[in-house]
Amino acid sequence: MGIHRAEQSLVIDAPPAACYEAIVDFESYPEWQDAVIRAEVLQRYEGGHGKLVALAVDAKLRQVSYTLHYHHQEPRRLWWEMVSGHGVEHIDGEYLFEAIEGGERTRATYRLGVDPGVPVPGFVARRLNEGVMRRSIEETRAESERRASR
Repeated sequence: MGIHRAEQSLVIDAPPAACYEAIVDFESYPEWQDAVIRAEVLQRYEGGHGKLVALAVDAKLRQVSYTLHYHHQEPRRLWWEMVSGHGVEHIDGEYLFEAIEGGERTRATYRLGVDPGVPVPGFVARRLNEGVMRRSIEETRAESERRASR
């Protein structure tokens, strides 16, 4: 067991603000994040951003649910840590959005640390993390670009 860490990065054809808008719209996750079954904001910051968010996720090997505490540095960074969960021991991570090419495009970096709570060989955990993360960041790119084109 232990925390498995991974990182994915790609370029999005949208400014950082559009990327940030997509990633903090937690309630819309089930519509565009294939792995997310349910997302509910339990508590908000005074400005309206989600603070505590309950999620149910198809984690390939099993369905897991957890509540994350989110921190915001709009529009450049969103980071989180798990406060409770079922089917997973630990989750932390962050999204970084860096303006490139005059601010019209964004380099998005997604970092994630997960302890599934059950023994998983390191190479299997890495492949699962990388596959899930790649899909998630690609879906974030598609949603960000869709929002930017409105």
